[in-house]
Amino acid sequence: MMRRIDLLPAEYVERRRQRRNMGIVLGAGLIALLLLFVWWFSLGAQIADRRNELAEIRARNDRLRAEIAELQIFAQLEAEVASKEQALDVVMQGDLAWPSILTEVAMVIPGEIWFDELTGSAGVTEGAQPAGTETAEIRVSERPSEGRLVFSGKSLTMNGIARWLIRLSGVRGFNAVWLNDANEVEFEGVNVIEFDNSIELGGRALSRRFQGGVR
Repeated sequence: MMRRIDLLPAEYVERRRQRRNMGIVLGAGLIALLLLFVWWFSLGAQIADRRNELAEIRARNDRLRAEIAELQIFAQLEAEVASKEQALDVVMQGDLAWPSILTEVAMVIPGEIWFDELTGSAGVTEGAQPAGTETAEIRVSERPSEGRLVFSGKSLTMNGIARWLIRLSGVRGFNAVWLNDANEVEFEGVNVIEFDNSIELGGRALSRRFQGGVR
């Protein structure tokens, strides 16, 4: 069996061992430094990506704020329209469909009567004068009155007045038809019947133009 004999001085061997250890330490340090550099580079790339994402999010938020500001105008307009519609609902409460009402009246006028005066009013509006049937202790109709028409006129015959009242009572939307007074008078040398009568208007006479979302 051969035995290896180291003839180098012990001091030289120690220095060689120290250099070897130093090389190992330096190699490990370089590897650690390389790994640290790779980690730092990766971290920098991640930070850059996050900054880009943050910039995109801020840009998107700015666009959304601009869009919200534009839409806010429409929201204000919608609120204004809703407020005006509500005001119209209040103001037009009890509004009567006068064209339809007067058309109904015109269609049932007998040929032998004519009017000297016609007045109409809705509900309890300013200046409205309730018809006598509305204030009487015993009401002609139990249904509430939404308005009234009061006629003053003349007829060639009493039968003409009777036909007039009968025709009025057949009109839907007229709650009560009442003859207030009728007297024979002379008019331009002819005996005629001077009369006045009133009509109470019911719910069917309402226009409902600005109620219940109907425009």
